[in-house]
Amino acid sequence: MSLVCTVTLDKAKGITVQIDNADDGITQIVALDGKTLTLTVKDSSNTSTYVQKTDSIAITCNDFSVDAETVTLKSKKASSWTSQDTLSLNSTKDMTFDSKAKLTGDAASDLALSAKNNLSAEATNALSLQGMSAAMKATTQAAEVSGTTLKLSGKAQADMDGAMIKVAATGQLDLQATGMTNVKGAMTNVSGLVKLG
Repeated sequence: MSLVCTVTLDKAKGITVQIDNADDGITQIVALDGKTLTLTVKDSSNTSTYVQKTDSIAITCNDFSVDAETVTLKSKKASSWTSQDTLSLNSTKDMTFDSKAKLTGDAASDLALSAKNNLSAEATNALSLQGMSAAMKATTQAAEVSGTTLKLSGKAQADMDGAMIKVAATGQLDLQATGMTNVKGAMTNVSGLVKLG
């Protein structure tokens, strides 16, 4: 392999060091112009650049990788991370997302949350779940909804279905309908003091 090395000194443009590898079609350039340090590596189809100024560093390349035991990223002002393709975050141990202010998550399509063990959602104030349709299902054990006051309502219809249904109140129990009320069973038992009318 034969390399062609060129060093150019210019009082206006600074120093340029260029190495041409004709066998592999690769050119390496180091340019210092008194304001900017520029590193360039290119071939016939790819170019990667490192541009450093007093207040910034810009890296442009097809594939950027960092391999280290620990990595710390810190910014004093707003930061953004944008991927024009798939973005994956993976951890072989615990992962934490924490915000000292509001945390917002949004998906233009589906959003899925899953856990092999437990999944919990908690709010110190109001907790709201809303959808065009909503379903809560316990596959093998009991499903429980509890609160100081419990209210179930359906604007069109409310159904409760089960092999056995039990409604109990430690105090007063009210059953009321503005229309007809039907009570039907293969056998119907009414016990206690009964007042009709």
